[in-house]
Amino acid sequence: MRVVPLEAFRDKLSIAATVAAVERGFRALALGEATLPDPLVMELAELSGEVHVKGAHLRGARHIVLKVATGFYGNRERGLPSGDGLFLLLDAQTGVPELLLEEHGYLTDLRTAAAVALTLRYLAPRDAREALLVGAGALARITARAMVAELPLQQLTVWNRTAERADALARDVSSLVPTRVAPALEPAVRRHRVVVTATASTTPLIKAAWVRAGTHVTSVGTGSPEKAELEPALLAKADKLVADRLVQTERYGNLHHALAAKALTRQQVYGELGDLAAGRLAGRETASEITVADLTGVGVQDAAVAQALVEALGL
Repeated sequence: MRVVPLEAFRDKLSIAATVAAVERGFRALALGEATLPDPLVMELAELSGEVHVKGAHLRGARHIVLKVATGFYGNRERGLPSGDGLFLLLDAQTGVPELLLEEHGYLTDLRTAAAVALTLRYLAPRDAREALLVGAGALARITARAMVAELPLQQLTVWNRTAERADALARDVSSLVPTRVAPALEPAVRRHRVVVTATASTTPLIKAAWVRAGTHVTSVGTGSPEKAELEPALLAKADKLVADRLVQTERYGNLHHALAAKALTRQQVYGELGDLAAGRLAGRETASEITVADLTGVGVQDAAVAQALVEALGL
């Protein structure tokens, strides 16, 4: 088995190539051309950590892909990143382990940001020139790049509970698009028609009353049952609520909390991201629609980005 260090593939896939790959993965899922298990989610509350195992095989692909991702939120105090991980690629014909990608969370963040870009492609107002990004961690940084790549933004606004981290992100992103830091979240949400949340919050950040007609919201930080970014009433308020994978969001996502609060029913979910990618459902159809995307991370994203990376590197 060949071990490939992060240094060998960091920045080898463009945002556009990653979005295209992830779109293919979601399309395969919608069309029944992907095989994937339910995620394994291990919560380690006493260690302030979590371990996720996801994977998939896309029909015709050379590899079966398994991904282990960890989040240990005390690591910043240890001088370590909070997220880490690796990809294991098995030969699809023999099952023999062929490649180990030491991605340390990089590919996970990249494929997650690509899914955000897809939700903006299908659901965001096309005339939006400003957007709000909530969060300032590693995922938020790459998500900012994906937002700028997907939308013709003239202004990006960042909000984070820790103002210093928001300032640092704004400085990093300002070379791509003019970026400012919002001093308060509520007025920032009320002002914007495109809102993306990429946090590790365990309490809802965005309230339904703040979101006006014509707004799109993507939440990408709720891959574990205790996490929440959107108030349940916001999901109920949406004209179109889209899940990346319904069986996951009803167990891990904002939808999980909304169902528990009886704010809505499973039948009120408009569809899955794959339905949009496959053209089976329309995205935004009117300027006044409120659209919400609830993303928890799907194994087809990992399989698709791994396949694209292997092809790009000629492995």
